[in-house]
Amino acid sequence: MINLMPGNSVGEILYNFIVIYLVLSFVLTCYSVIRMYVVKHHCNGVKYGKARMKTLVSQGRFFQKPIYSMEEIRRNKDLKTVRLSYFPNDTGERTKFALIFPGGGYAHCVTTEEGYPIAAKFNEMGYSCFVLEYRTGFHCSDYAPMEDAAKALAYIEKHQDDFNVELEGYVLCGFSAGGNLAGMYASKEFGYEKYGTRKPAAIILGYPWTNIFHWLDHPYWNVWKGLMGIWLSERGFVYMFGWRCNREKRESLCVQNHVTEEYPPTYMFSGGRDVLVPATHHAEVLEKALDEHEIPCKYRRYYNLPHGIGLGLNTAAEGWMKEAVAFWEKACK
Repeated sequence: MINLMPGNSVGEILYNFIVIYLVLSFVLTCYSVIRMYVVKHHCNGVKYGKARMKTLVSQGRFFQKPIYSMEEIRRNKDLKTVRLSYFPNDTGERTKFALIFPGGGYAHCVTTEEGYPIAAKFNEMGYSCFVLEYRTGFHCSDYAPMEDAAKALAYIEKHQDDFNVELEGYVLCGFSAGGNLAGMYASKEFGYEKYGTRKPAAIILGYPWTNIFHWLDHPYWNVWKGLMGIWLSERGFVYMFGWRCNREKRESLCVQNHVTEEYPPTYMFSGGRDVLVPATHHAEVLEKALDEHEIPCKYRRYYNLPHGIGLGLNTAAEGWMKEAVAFWEKACK
């Protein structure tokens, strides 16, 4: 029983304060995580995305298939997990396209939350788009998601007439770890130039996981949030590079380190109450790097929102896609 009455030793008082701190910070962390799941469940538009996919299926216009050949898959069975979903617009017009990378911490792809709903909204706005399920978890390996992104772009280019899309002016759109993938692929060193694909006209990042070592650079008053940050980062490293990944490889995933004067224009948004990928340690670190290199950037921070909000329906962030698409269009001019 905690007792702070006079007469207790200094050691007992210190012990009691530590216990109170650990209990209260744990409760606050649990509240933040539970709130995140409740809020994102009501605003990420899962039903909206599924309805769009169901409509396309009923019309015979939904396309979803592996992008690697059977021979490639026979040589590497992990490639069978990579799928590309095509969401054509309803106008029949040839448009620029968006390639969407769902998040999931490189452990999995949350396609129904950050893939299909985003594609449905792009369709509603008149654009055809694609959702990529890249290699994650134990199917992943060194920079495998970047290789999958390159393969998807090459596949789209090869079938551009079938998909009725324009290659010039495309946009990459990624969320959380998918935002890390989009941000990395927008760089010359680890992206479009390395793999010989076209440079994106712009990138759109939702609460991106960009500053991988943020838990080392910024002390936490809440030890539980710090431990959660360490766990998420280490999990992503292990899936990407294996158990023996070195510091150089880890640092290579920090997007802000790869921003140059040729980096594409960037639109970002994040939640001010994001306990998984804190805006101050990720999106705002990347924003600073973009500003230093004078890259066109528009950043929105929605102060009362958590991680994983997707479309942000019925929240302050609901209009972010309209603003992001306007930014993309301006970058193409």
